[in-house]
Amino acid sequence: MSAYLKKGIAVWILGFLTLLAFLNVFNAALNWTLYGSEFEFEPYLIDQFTGTMQVRPYFWISVITAFVLLGCTAVIAFRKPPPDPTLVEMLDNISGQLMANKTALEEGLEANTKFIDAVKTDIMERIEAQQKTSEKRFQSLGTGLENMGEEMLQALKKQEKSLQKVGQELSSTVETSISGVKKELSEMLAKQGQAIRNVELSSRKNVKTIEKATADIGEMNTRLETLETALALPQPKMTSHVSPQDVKGIGPRLAEELKAMGITNVGEFLTADPALLDSKTRLTRETAEGLQGAVQLLMVPGIDSTDVELLKEVGVVNRKELAEQDPFELNRRLAEVAKTYVEEGKISEAEKPAVEEVLTWVKLAKL
Repeated sequence: MSAYLKKGIAVWILGFLTLLAFLNVFNAALNWTLYGSEFEFEPYLIDQFTGTMQVRPYFWISVITAFVLLGCTAVIAFRKPPPDPTLVEMLDNISGQLMANKTALEEGLEANTKFIDAVKTDIMERIEAQQKTSEKRFQSLGTGLENMGEEMLQALKKQEKSLQKVGQELSSTVETSISGVKKELSEMLAKQGQAIRNVELSSRKNVKTIEKATADIGEMNTRLETLETALALPQPKMTSHVSPQDVKGIGPRLAEELKAMGITNVGEFLTADPALLDSKTRLTRETAEGLQGAVQLLMVPGIDSTDVELLKEVGVVNRKELAEQDPFELNRRLAEVAKTYVEEGKISEAEKPAVEEVLTWVKLAKL
């Protein structure tokens, strides 16, 4: 039999005896009022032990007995029972599991960081290789243009010499020959000009390709930085998809009332009107607003239920109020409350929020 069950049985028995004692007090007071203090009668239940006795001693004996039993009942009811070994073992198992989960999370973060570094290194190597390839292409393109220019100059010189020779030898047919040569020369120059324009167009396309690749690389770096930030942030203790019953203060019966209103997750509970919750559930408007504020704080990464209690003590009850706080002033007030909690044994020294944590809370609450 557990200590709690034994305690309950003892409280019940002593409470029943206390009730009987107070009934005897009432009976004695009634007889005293009706028949006087010298009235003699046989008390119920204990008459076989006491026989006939006067009302006055019976009244005082009943009062003393009632208060003695009441005191015993109170002592047993409010005495703290010894800790349940099963509960202690369960808490130890939960603590071990939390430590294992923490180790696994740290290892996962380390693996993700290494993966991101490897991706960064691979991307930078590809960028450098592409830049080197582009430089080689530009160099080969410049060399080709120079060679083509020299060939064109040599061809023009040869054509010029041919024209001079033709002019000297065929003076009689110079007009006809010159017109034919001009036409041929114009066509050749047009082809060469088109070739030069094609080369320039190809160069422009290469430049645009490089600019586009540079823009893509910049976008990829931005995404990697966003991914790093997302991986580095702690996960919130509460999300919008969980059941309202996961919120401290919402029991099974209240969860059924919320479900009847169409509220099946925390996100819907947050957007519900407190006045409507007041009229359709057992929640008051003030209680509904308090629960919604606590859920808002739990959805800020890094804040747990203990932190919510500390924030409540310093007057911060929702995400908006947290975002408006000065981090250093808020940390000073939290430190005073946390010191009292540590002295009372409500939290440990390690659970006191540090300045860096408070800075992160305020920054994330503003997002």
